[in-house]
Amino acid sequence: MSFIMELPDNEGNRILAEALKMIAGATFPMYNGTPQLPVVDSAVKNAILQMQSEAKEKKLKLNRYDYVWLMIYFNEKHDEKKFPLFFYSVQSFRDYLVKELQISGIGSVSLMSQYSNYQFGHFPEWTFSDTEDSRERLRRVNIVNRFLSVFVKNIGKVRG
Repeated sequence: MSFIMELPDNEGNRILAEALKMIAGATFPMYNGTPQLPVVDSAVKNAILQMQSEAKEKKLKLNRYDYVWLMIYFNEKHDEKKFPLFFYSVQSFRDYLVKELQISGIGSVSLMSQYSNYQFGHFPEWTFSDTEDSRERLRRVNIVNRFLSVFVKNIGKVRG
């Protein structure tokens, strides 16, 4: 399954499509001169939607603030040159999810900012100042682990 988002036909988007093709090893067919939604964005969206579906089925506990753990992970791995997404603020991350990927059910900026301040350390050895419950710490780490599991599967589906 893949999602197609038409972007304006301009030189910048054509260069972006070619660069992503080289980096990701994926093809980006052009439709009327317009590249598809980048592979990473499609896979992120699909993974989050699947996690939300699992939460509705009670297979996964997913709070409105839990998305901030993904942002923190993305930024950690981007700094290590292992993940292409980086966000300068919770606001920019929330805008990415809600406006660009059109995902609903995301917590407010203030809620996610509050919880981001509780996190310390590097994944997967994160600690949290708001709880001493080891099960809650593990649940938060496993939000990222579940995302990664689904994300990797989705990258293959989007790449074709």
